[in-house]
Amino acid sequence: MKILVGETELQARISQMASEIDEYYRNQKWYQESDKPVVVIGVLTGALFFMSDLVRKLTIRVELDFVRTSTYPGKSLISRKPEILIEPSKKLINNHVLILDDVLDNGKTLKLVHDTLRWGYPETMRTAVLLRKPGKAPENVKVDFVGFDIPDEFIVGYGLDYGGKYREMPHVAVWSEDESGTTEKESCGNQQVHSNQPS
Repeated sequence: MKILVGETELQARISQMASEIDEYYRNQKWYQESDKPVVVIGVLTGALFFMSDLVRKLTIRVELDFVRTSTYPGKSLISRKPEILIEPSKKLINNHVLILDDVLDNGKTLKLVHDTLRWGYPETMRTAVLLRKPGKAPENVKVDFVGFDIPDEFIVGYGLDYGGKYREMPHVAVWSEDESGTTEKESCGNQQVHSNQPS
């Protein structure tokens, strides 16, 4: 597989993102005048490693929670309608929320997460994504912090998978059909095939 973003580059940029997020929140009046934490919500399962590495580099007050979504069943390359499988356990009302996601693709999953969490009535809600495909990311899905802009390829590694494989790789790589032979893409006829696990 072709490595798109190497481990060293990933960790360096995540450190920079942590500094950007720290600076943003430390400049907020509510943060300066209260002891409230930022509620960091990771979108599982893809953002697991990104969240783990990022929150350990933050110096602001945080509490952690998760939301779990599903978009790609099994080894499908075809995007299904996203679903929320598990909602955060913490009450979000009047809290300040930071959503962490792995990749912003067509925006359907992340929009669903935004819409779902807004029903919890957080006071503020910001979003950080590690990867963004600028050619596909819709204007109506706002993100506040971005790690890397990447080309429209199907990517794996660092939390991103194909059929449950490759999540554990410490880098982000471009997956190809040669990695596992015949895929659903070869038998899907004229169905639209999306290029990655969209968020």
